[in-house]
Amino acid sequence: MQKHLENFTKIAFISLATLPLLKVNFNSMLIILCALLTIYFLVKTKKKIFFPLKYLLLILPFLMYFCYEIISGSFNVSRILIQLPFLIFPLLFIFKPDFINYKIKELSFFVFQCSVVFQSIIYLFIFLKSNSLVTLFNISPENIPFFRQYVMSNYFFEIHPTYFSAFLLVSITLSFFNFKKFMIFNFLNIIISIFFLFLFSSRVIILLLFFTIISFILYILINEKGKIKYVFVFGSLLILTFFLIFGSEIIKKRLNETITEINKPVEGNYHNSTNVRMAIYKCDYLLIKNIPFFGFGNNIQNELNRCYKENNNSNFYKISTYNSHNYYFNLILYGGWFFLVLFLFYLCTLFKHLRYSALGIFIFIQFLSINITENYLSRHYGIVLFCYFTSLFIFFKKEKFNAATKYI
Repeated sequence: MQKHLENFTKIAFISLATLPLLKVNFNSMLIILCALLTIYFLVKTKKKIFFPLKYLLLILPFLMYFCYEIISGSFNVSRILIQLPFLIFPLLFIFKPDFINYKIKELSFFVFQCSVVFQSIIYLFIFLKSNSLVTLFNISPENIPFFRQYVMSNYFFEIHPTYFSAFLLVSITLSFFNFKKFMIFNFLNIIISIFFLFLFSSRVIILLLFFTIISFILYILINEKGKIKYVFVFGSLLILTFFLIFGSEIIKKRLNETITEINKPVEGNYHNSTNVRMAIYKCDYLLIKNIPFFGFGNNIQNELNRCYKENNNSNFYKISTYNSHNYYFNLILYGGWFFLVLFLFYLCTLFKHLRYSALGIFIFIQFLSINITENYLSRHYGIVLFCYFTSLFIFFKKEKFNAATKYI
């Protein structure tokens, strides 16, 4: 019975990596299940409960939001629940059973990659059920890829395109570092993931892919001077990505929109993703200039909407809810400058724990970069992916930084 329960617990922990396939409520139930199993084994083994002080700062973001909500007197329960992964994942892996080991981490990465590919194929199947193959690369007059728009509207639960594109980017990065171990699988995963990355056409993620490939090639040259053949492989991939970026009609139109629309104001019904985003950043700047010491708290969206109304001759903000589209701005607007300083201190702490792993640093920087254009850590899929992956790297260490190149 005990052995069966241990195996079930291993499966539960590995299943956390199926995040790309799960609705928010199912993923939350899976996290709770892992927490309950961890508590059971703590009681069963009578293991001494000891919380290392060096890990205390890993739960700092949760404490920030929790204390702010209490002090402000509003205590927005939904906001606290969204921030729970900052607390749960460090605790989950600090007190995990001993049999949840490095092999579980490696298998979790593999399951995550398979989940991303499987979800992508499901999206493609749903699209082709009602549309022809020739419409796969169509783009709307608003420069929104038809594939992306269709699957996000017709799938039974929604993952924001940028968030799913981030899944693809992380999966590709895992394949870069594990390329030699499972060459056929990783090669296919890279090709399939890049294909879907361009179908979803998230500009920030595509640019991050481009810079990730360049950085990885430099990483190989610096750390693995004898691996010239891999430089050739990833150099070819870089060239292919370059031509896809500038040769794809979808990408060309979206990049051209950025160039031509960036200075055009939002007027009436004339708005697109570029000039709306510039209107958002303008209001971010205006609000930050006059930010109260403790920020706007839970009134942040009302303040943004008021600013959109006062500075634009359009009701675009009534059609859809537009947050600050920059997590660092969001921190300032929510809790003031001190809130941002605390979070940056948290990021420095994370870097200190992650610096042993080149792969961990690559993915960490990708997360930080996405936060520049999205409130990535304000939604379930973003915050869970971030907390889950950083915890995997922090609490499962096998090699030191320089030894990480053995996976290339």
